[in-house]
Amino acid sequence: MFRILNKTISIIFCLLFIQNVYSQTQNQFLKAAQKAYNTAMYDEAISYYQQALKFNENDQEIAYKIALCYYNLKDYSNANTFFEKVTNIESDALFNYYKAQNYKYLGDYNNAISHFEKFTTSYPIDGFYRKKAIQEIASCHWALAQKPNDKTIINHYKKPLNTAYSDFGANYIDSNTIQLTSLLPLKQDKNEYQSSLFFYQKDNDRFKELKSLKFTSEQDSFSYANGFYLKDKGEFYYNKCYTSHEDYEKTCDLFVRKFDGKNWQEETPLNFNTTDFTETQAHVFVNKNGETELYFISDRLGGKGKLDIWRTKEISYGNFTTPENVSEVNTIDNEATPFFNEKEQKLYFSSSWYYGFGGYDIFVSNFVKGKFEKPQNLGLPVNSSSDDMYYSPTAFNSALFSSNREGALSLKNAACCFDVYEHKMPEKTVSKDSLIAINNKETQNITERNTNQNTKKLLDKIQNQLPATVYFHNDEPNPKTTDTITKLSYLDAYNSYLVIKSEYFAQLKNKEEVNTWFNEVKNHYNELNSFLADIETLLKQKETVILLVEGYCSPLALNDYNINLAKRRIVSVENYILKWNNGVLQSYFNGGYLRFKNAPFGEEKADQNISDSTEEVEKSIYSTVASLERRASVVAVEVE
Repeated sequence: MFRILNKTISIIFCLLFIQNVYSQTQNQFLKAAQKAYNTAMYDEAISYYQQALKFNENDQEIAYKIALCYYNLKDYSNANTFFEKVTNIESDALFNYYKAQNYKYLGDYNNAISHFEKFTTSYPIDGFYRKKAIQEIASCHWALAQKPNDKTIINHYKKPLNTAYSDFGANYIDSNTIQLTSLLPLKQDKNEYQSSLFFYQKDNDRFKELKSLKFTSEQDSFSYANGFYLKDKGEFYYNKCYTSHEDYEKTCDLFVRKFDGKNWQEETPLNFNTTDFTETQAHVFVNKNGETELYFISDRLGGKGKLDIWRTKEISYGNFTTPENVSEVNTIDNEATPFFNEKEQKLYFSSSWYYGFGGYDIFVSNFVKGKFEKPQNLGLPVNSSSDDMYYSPTAFNSALFSSNREGALSLKNAACCFDVYEHKMPEKTVSKDSLIAINNKETQNITERNTNQNTKKLLDKIQNQLPATVYFHNDEPNPKTTDTITKLSYLDAYNSYLVIKSEYFAQLKNKEEVNTWFNEVKNHYNELNSFLADIETLLKQKETVILLVEGYCSPLALNDYNINLAKRRIVSVENYILKWNNGVLQSYFNGGYLRFKNAPFGEEKADQNISDSTEEVEKSIYSTVASLERRASVVAVEVE
């Protein structure tokens, strides 16, 4: 009896001991993984997490950590494998946000939209991540409506210019020499990387490294990157970065060196460098007035977002005026890699905020009468679902840029590393129709050409009418509901709006303001009708037309409520379009020739200075500034 009891106790003790050792071993792996994760050693963290996952293959917390490691390594395919294992993580409110971003990087925009919407439904904090997610929903809808330009030529440079590591920031320093940055592993520790500047000489379509232009010594512990050569003055600008091993934060400063094409002089730090912030990615040029201008990136105080574009002018060598924020193009997110084309008066840059296909997309903004216009996406295939940056026009009817898109050389995964690409501009050709006499065949060609020219003129006319905007009274249509659809058309909202003009007179002291505003409402309604007449003409030319409709709200209600209201406003405009002119556009819609894409916004697009108080209805409901926010707009027209 006692022997049996002792034996049973011994077995239980052994099992408990084994379980305890088993648990301790898993905890050791998890502690090692977390330490590696905190120091951005994601490969090492994955190894530890995978060992810990063997103890319980269904542990969603560990699977999620592995997904985040792959996500930070830009290995989106493997990240997706582990994200798919996870249904929900209560410990991290950003779970659906990261999962959605990963889908977007893979170009799976429908799944990205679904998970961004899940995130906005569950995430109550009206801060950056919520605003970003709502912007991304609209961005994904926009991306789904885009088509690649089949005539665009993209060349991918091979070795030795591109390596299996990251190569970026390429530009010409003369007609045969390219400089770029390569991020390479340190010889003594291949798990750590250091960026350096390299120079290559072009011989036809091949490149050879110019080791005679070695920029730094092997022992230099700093990272050098983002070079730009101002040939007019023999000055080479670049940034030097230092990484703190305490918090692993990297700070960079800008420098300049005199360079005669062969020899380097001592470096000079630029006078506007800060101690606590980063200054990087300089682009320099001499303007038409003979002044040296410099554009750069910084997270310094006074910006609009995280990384912003700043500009300044040279006073003397290494000394510049107080930098000015390029506020017209900067956003609450990141802008990067500016390049101002002085001849074309265009600013090329990358952004992770504006409507795009992936993380960073390349944009262009025209500089007109001293101001930058609304940035335009360069489209597919210049941009991709990955990161596209460092767009640098050349003197050879092309532009260089960097991307970690699929096809880039890499040792690890499809998106880990940047490569240098070339965007070839189309050659200008003379039409044969202008060189030969007209015969029957040529008459047919000219008819087709005239048709195309007429379509182009019509498209230009339509584009000039965008955005086609209409306005609503507060909480219309269908007030006091969380419905996302409505049976009403904009005409119903428009007519009810005009009826309550007397309410505005009662609330606002400035009667002229009320009359001016309601005239504006009528004018925009009439402009929408003119716009739709041109859309009908375009559809008659057997074109497939996609209208991107956005809805907006003033900040009076909670943001979740406002997003649903914005959706109703979009639907009411779509209903109006299909009923317009006795429903002449309905048949095109039924046949698939007219389609809609929509993007609803809550208060994140509204002027932050507008009152959101229910006790100040004069300001929050009846003022013109509040009324301007309650609208729906056709913001883009795509033709297939």
